[in-house]
Amino acid sequence: MSDIKKRKSIGILGGTFDPPHWGHLRLAEHFSRILQLDHIIWMPAGQPWQKGSDITPAKDRLAMSEYAIETLHDLFVDHHIYTKIEISTLEMAREGPSYSIDTAKEIRALYGPDASITWLMGQDSWFNLKTWHQWPELPKYVHLAVASRPTEDPSSFAVNAEGVKEGLFADKRTENPQLLQLNPYGHVLFDQNLQINLASSNLRDGFYNQTSWDELADAIPPLVLEYIEAKGLYRNT
Repeated sequence: MSDIKKRKSIGILGGTFDPPHWGHLRLAEHFSRILQLDHIIWMPAGQPWQKGSDITPAKDRLAMSEYAIETLHDLFVDHHIYTKIEISTLEMAREGPSYSIDTAKEIRALYGPDASITWLMGQDSWFNLKTWHQWPELPKYVHLAVASRPTEDPSSFAVNAEGVKEGLFADKRTENPQLLQLNPYGHVLFDQNLQINLASSNLRDGFYNQTSWDELADAIPPLVLEYIEAKGLYRNT
């Protein structure tokens, strides 16, 4: 029997969550399974500096996140996933613009140098990564796990004349989730097994355009949708 103790494995799922949708939940479920996460930290952004001032108030996004977590917990129970889930208000409590690099540093300090910490993201976040504040510093604190689609594979890299891969974090790319489990930080995993194409901005537009309840219910967890309706969010006034 091996004497090697399993490294604690943490996933960070950050975002505006305006509103949370099934894509967020499925991404959390997927990476919880393949990375064998002990813990997922659902991290609503406070003042996302790239989003402008027209986002839904933090108290509503936090409430929607709490309802989303309730649904995610039930999903985990049904699928026999034992990952602990919690909402962190770390970014919401931070004054001024909210930067992911600051969050990565704080989570690393909280869990220590040995825990495997992975920032979970969809393909849209990956494509925008170069606009993030101090983005090259992220692998010094966390891994990145990207849910990408085969139709538009962001893990593809150009190869230079010497046969060396070029591109964003080309030297850190892996398709082996075990490398993320065995190391505390520094790897970028691309996974093409999650086929979800949802965006919060499109869902907000759906409310503005009076998209049918059935269509919205396919994209948004029911408790979240009930909260949106009760509060009258995303409706033109």
